Amino acid sequence: MRKLLAVVFGLSLIITSAAQAAFITTNEAQLDAIFSQASFGNTPIDIRIGAATEIVAPTLLDITTNAEVSSLFGMHVGAANVVNFYFIDTISACGATISVNIVGCGETPGNDFVVESTFAAGAFGAELLAHELGHNLGLPHINGNLLMDPILNGFTTLTAPEVTTIFNSPLVQQDTSGFWIQINPVLIVAQASVPMPTPSTLALLFIAFTLIFSSKRKNN
Repeated sequence: MRKLLAVVFGLSLIITSAAQAAFITTNEAQLDAIFSQASFGNTPIDIRIGAATEIVAPTLLDITTNAEVSSLFGMHVGAANVVNFYFIDTISACGATISVNIVGCGETPGNDFVVESTFAAGAFGAELLAHELGHNLGLPHINGNLLMDPILNGFTTLTAPEVTTIFNSPLVQQDTSGFWIQINPVLIVAQASVPMPTPSTLALLFIAFTLIFSSKRKNN
C-alpha cells in the first residue's frame, strides 16, 4: 500500500466525470473530529467545505515533477486564507522527493495541497487530508504515533505545541460561532464534465418533442 507523504516549499462529497478517474472525497466529519480533539481544549476548529471547483488540466492528472506541483498550486481558487484541496489521479513528486509511494503533497506553510483521489477515499483518507492540511497550517513532519508522522500510520494525534502553531496560522478564521478553516475542493479533469439535465429541463424537452411529433403527424 502506498503510504509515503512528502512536503514541498520548505517543507463525503464525491464528484465524478467520465473523462478521468479523479474524484473528490472531503471527509468533513472526520476532519472536524481531528481538529477538535482533546489537545484543542475548548477551542475546536470547524472545517468548512465550500463548493467544489472543476479545472481542466489533463497534464496535471498525473504529477511527476515538482514543477507540475507548482503549476497546480498556481491555479489557487479563492482568497489567500482559503485552502485548496486538489484531487488528481497520481502523484510521484513533492519537493526534493521523487517516489511512486507519494500520495499527497502540501505547502508548509501555505494554502494548497494535492492528494491522490483514490487514496483520499480509502481507509487513510481523513488522515491524509488532515496531514496535508497540517502542513498548510505550518506543521512540519514529526516522527511518532502522530498525525504529522511522514508515514500514514493510523494516528491523528496533534500535540499541544502543534495546536498553538495551528492557531497562529492566518488560515484559521474566527466569527461568533468560533474558529474555522475554509476549504475549496478542486477536481482536476481531462475535459469539462457535461452537466446532467435537470428534471424540469427534461420535462420541457419531452413537451417539445411531443409537439414536434404531433405537428409532423398532422402534416403527413
